[in-house]
Amino acid sequence: MIIPVRKFGEILISRPAGREAALIMKSSFEPDEAESIELDFDGVKVVAPSWLDEVLTALRDAFGDRVICLPTRNSSVIESLKTLQEAGE
Repeated sequence: MIIPVRKFGEILISRPAGREAALIMKSSFEPDEAESIELDFDGVKVVAPSWLDEVLTALRDAFGDRVICLPTRNSSVIESLKTLQEAGE
């Protein structure tokens, strides 16, 4: 299942907005048990680590390792993911 993150805006920056987006994603999409949840950042201009942390934490709590971020050239997404990976180490 692909979730177009652009549905939540082009500029995604706050924890409260990330929490809200995660709740919407969890309640709106019902993937099959073996289906991956793929976050597609096409059309998003900016993603802050705080927004992404809220979304990924909530989705991974619900769906585990099935949550993945699709490859992107968006430097904001790339750097936010790096920041979260470094913080998790």
